[in-house]
Amino acid sequence: MDPYKISVIKDWVNLATGFGFLGWIIYLTAGLIKRRQQSAMQKHLLDRFSSAQDFAQFIQSPAGQKYVTGFTDVVTSPRNSILSSVRTGCVLAFGGVGCIAGSNAEVGFRVGWLIGWVAFTAGIGFLVSAAISYFLAKKLGLKEEV
Repeated sequence: MDPYKISVIKDWVNLATGFGFLGWIIYLTAGLIKRRQQSAMQKHLLDRFSSAQDFAQFIQSPAGQKYVTGFTDVVTSPRNSILSSVRTGCVLAFGGVGCIAGSNAEVGFRVGWLIGWVAFTAGIGFLVSAAISYFLAKKLGLKEEV
């Protein structure tokens, strides 16, 4: 193949990897902002209760039960943790492949190639972990939640 075409392909792969990395950073930043806003809202909600009795009455109300249920589903649902592992594994694996494809391992500068392999293997590890968690959840009888 023509060396010029190979160079152009590598440039496009580097550009796509860069945009993917930028999108990932934006996604992480948006998630951080969302978590901070939820935390601030929950703190302000809890500050409104003047006593434990007021809080107990709120928890017994339908709105309070919905509030607590939303808390526990996110924390204890095996489905959410498995999906999170799959999502993280896919992002890391594909980002690693992009770094490997966009780098030139033959030149003395191998940082992109090394980062790519580390990200790829970490992504595969997340995917294997998610698969094991899925099968264990089914085996333990948590399949209605998975």
